[in-house]
Amino acid sequence: MGIGHQSNEVLQLLTTLPHCEVVSGNHDEAVLAIIGEQPYPKSHAAIRAHHEWIAERLDEAYIPFLQQLPREIEKIINTQRFLFTHYALRGKGIPFHEDPFASIHEPSLENMEKIFRDYPAYDCICFGHHHPKHFFQSNETLYINPGALGCNSKNKEKYAICTVDMGIHCDFIEVEYDVALFLADFKRTNIPEKEFILKAFYEQ
Repeated sequence: MGIGHQSNEVLQLLTTLPHCEVVSGNHDEAVLAIIGEQPYPKSHAAIRAHHEWIAERLDEAYIPFLQQLPREIEKIINTQRFLFTHYALRGKGIPFHEDPFASIHEPSLENMEKIFRDYPAYDCICFGHHHPKHFFQSNETLYINPGALGCNSKNKEKYAICTVDMGIHCDFIEVEYDVALFLADFKRTNIPEKEFILKAFYEQ
């Protein structure tokens, strides 16, 4: 919810969806750090003004929801053990200003095994953070990242549906939407770091 100009709209949707569980990400924690007057990481300095803009406009009703989000959710589904996380963590309980998430690695099975090497055995690890699609299978673990839902200049939004029986089957789905309308509205908004965000997250 920390990139763009419609954070309240995103949170309104997430908090009303039935049976929806959410993990925290780096932009969520960045906005909360500003709201709580906590230390802010140097690694996010290029986008701090944008996070401050969001924090100033965030509906206070959503702050408790964001504060209670876990960094990880574990589930056992039909004997298959799942982990849901924004990205691999460098350790437990690391405060946000010390950069708890691992540095981004290019999509490959070798890199996924590397960044998740200290984790217990999971049948499937679902994550985000890095915007390209990831779909890799080791002898023990399936690594899934359908790619960013948003944060691109294409008329496609991407997500994945996993069907679990004796194994795990994944369908990667793309839905068309009018990205030009969103980007035009974004460009009209008086928002800090606009050009950086367009280049870094929307490929403009």
